[in-house]
Amino acid sequence: MATVVGVSAVVAVGADAPTRIPTVTRLVKLFMERETQLGDAVRAGDAAGVERNLAEDFELRVGARPGRPVPRADFVQAIVQGRDAGGEITAMAANDVGGAVVVSYTQASRSGPLFVVDVWRMKDDDWKLAIRYASPAGSARTVIPGAGAEEAVIPKKY
Repeated sequence: MATVVGVSAVVAVGADAPTRIPTVTRLVKLFMERETQLGDAVRAGDAAGVERNLAEDFELRVGARPGRPVPRADFVQAIVQGRDAGGEITAMAANDVGGAVVVSYTQASRSGPLFVVDVWRMKDDDWKLAIRYASPAGSARTVIPGAGAEEAVIPKKY
């Protein structure tokens, strides 16, 4: 759902410290391509293209109403009609959890930045998006239990 310009991060430890630009992992590259393919179908208004990327039991869960999942058919109709595939994907992480890959990223949308978590499953030698969780991103006012008061800078190893 995104136009991909690039994925990189710069971490500076001190004023004179060299910067580190991590490389993209194999899973991040693979799922950046999958997310881009899905976004291209959305922008084109291609319902069949969107459906090809989704698992049969796909659902969308939105943070503001977590107890009311959006079913696959409703999601496809709304996203193709709105054609909002979002903007550049940033801060992507992809984690293999044994049979599924959990992909998280931030992305601009018409209404503001989003934090998205997608769960992809392998089906018939192809990855299918099974569940999408999405919430507004960037609000420091909401305290997440266990996250602590300040954002830690932790260099990520790729």
